[in-house]
Amino acid sequence: MLISTPFYKNIINFKKIILLFVSCLCLSLISTTLYANGYIKCWKNAEGMTECGNRIPREYYNQRIRYIDEAGVTRKVKERAKTRGELDAQLEVNKLLALEEKQKRQSKDYDNVLLKTYLSIDDLLDSLDSKLSIIESRSLILESTIELKKREFGNLVRKAANMERSGKPISDQLTLQLDSARKSLRNLQTQLSQQDIETKKIKNIFAYDVERFMILKANRIKHSLSTPSQAKKLNAVRLNCLNQAQCDSHWKKANAFIKEFSTTKVLYSTDKISVTDIPKGYRDIAMALAMVEKTITIPNRMLIFQIRCNPEREGQEFCDTDEIEGLLKEFKSVVYQ
Repeated sequence: MLISTPFYKNIINFKKIILLFVSCLCLSLISTTLYANGYIKCWKNAEGMTECGNRIPREYYNQRIRYIDEAGVTRKVKERAKTRGELDAQLEVNKLLALEEKQKRQSKDYDNVLLKTYLSIDDLLDSLDSKLSIIESRSLILESTIELKKREFGNLVRKAANMERSGKPISDQLTLQLDSARKSLRNLQTQLSQQDIETKKIKNIFAYDVERFMILKANRIKHSLSTPSQAKKLNAVRLNCLNQAQCDSHWKKANAFIKEFSTTKVLYSTDKISVTDIPKGYRDIAMALAMVEKTITIPNRMLIFQIRCNPEREGQEFCDTDEIEGLLKEFKSVVYQ
């Protein structure tokens, strides 16, 4: 009577469920064991020949092992363990890759700062002039001070010579003055040398900055120059190169054109950029040239040429004249001929 009640029926069903779960678990464990131990293992021996078996010889544990089922299908591959030398080499490669990635990030950050700091190449050149003018002023002051100290030191030397000629010993006070003057001269000359080093350092930094800035700007406006109205607004043109030989020819003719028609002197000229000095007069014509490398969207290299005028109203009005437009057309004609 009690066995037929629903309560005991539920107990029996629960026991069946437990038994089924235990059975599945056992089957899973058996399957796992068969996966690990039931497959044929294949490896290469010391002669480079492939060997297979149920057990892997100890000397080949670290080799590449293939696990093959009874149908001949590879079910699993354990790659060869790397040697200490290989691990060390991989570590060095990883360090180099990390360093390269870090340098790329730093370069990108530097470029962003450069573009945010200066609006135009002339702003950058003006900043260079300002820094060099400050150093030049300091150097002129140092040079004049050195000349004054040299005269003072010469007077002390002559005074000491007169004392020796008269048979008198050089006084302690005069000796101290001579030593002090020598020390002062050495310090001033050291400062002047440091100023020269600082000038060279600034010029090198700006040479890099000018090249990077011009290439970055050229890459930014290269698409705009395909529109005549934008090209006219920017007073710039772009010339495509079909191959390296044509690029070299364009570059040579473009640089010759700049030297002939720019009214300001060439400040920087490399295999990537050419730029003349700031247009200070209202009718000054400054020029800039940059080589833009090919990209995924731009299949060929190209030259970006731009005419720069004085930023004042009179200079900008001059840039809008037919004379400037004619120069741009002449540039294209000369380079393409």
